[in-house]
Amino acid sequence: MRKEQIGSATLYLADAFEIMPTLGEVDSIITDPPYNAKTHNGARSAKSLAASQIDFDSLTEAQFTEFCGNAVAQAKRWVVMSCAWQHAALLEKAGVPLVRLGIWHKPNSAPQFTGDRPGMGWEAIAILHREGRKHWNGGGHHAVWVCNVEHGEHPTQKPLKLLLDWVTKFTDKGETVLDPFMGSGTTGLACMRLGRKFIGIEKRPDYFALACRRIAEAPEQANLFAPTEN
Repeated sequence: MRKEQIGSATLYLADAFEIMPTLGEVDSIITDPPYNAKTHNGARSAKSLAASQIDFDSLTEAQFTEFCGNAVAQAKRWVVMSCAWQHAALLEKAGVPLVRLGIWHKPNSAPQFTGDRPGMGWEAIAILHREGRKHWNGGGHHAVWVCNVEHGEHPTQKPLKLLLDWVTKFTDKGETVLDPFMGSGTTGLACMRLGRKFIGIEKRPDYFALACRRIAEAPEQANLFAPTEN
């Protein structure tokens, strides 16, 4: 395990399933866990039609439901994650408190290259919360996000615009957000810009280094965590 402190961001080079139990409660979890093997194997991009560019391990159904159950127990507020729709369909059956199943609509996503069926053009967003009072900053906003795909140094890098909106709507300033599958660190970038404390976990050394570099270059809200005067 390796630990890096960059401003209000604490980053771990470690396995999420091993390190999460040592962290205690956090306010919210916002993440993009690995999808199932079928989705990984079927992934294509306009830049590479021959094979999937996803080069990290997928999650089994059992691993995904275990993670979701643990995440809900650890987060005092929201757990928000993009996921394979097949995994999302398991949650209610598994007894995980799924509050809403949303979608990320991707107007510029890759088409169905075979042309023999409609393309997907969206990803599932699972929005979870432990039992009890719920609050978010989205008012009556639907759980539908329209945002173009961005291609970065990570094969499934999420758009910063999308993560900025999630962090804004599901967390408050000064709270701690955990991303157990940090990847390139986009959730951390959003937290730094919006004045949230961030904990990120990534087990791949190359992606961990990428996240550290991107977060170190991110502007951080100054004096946010200083005590306020009455």
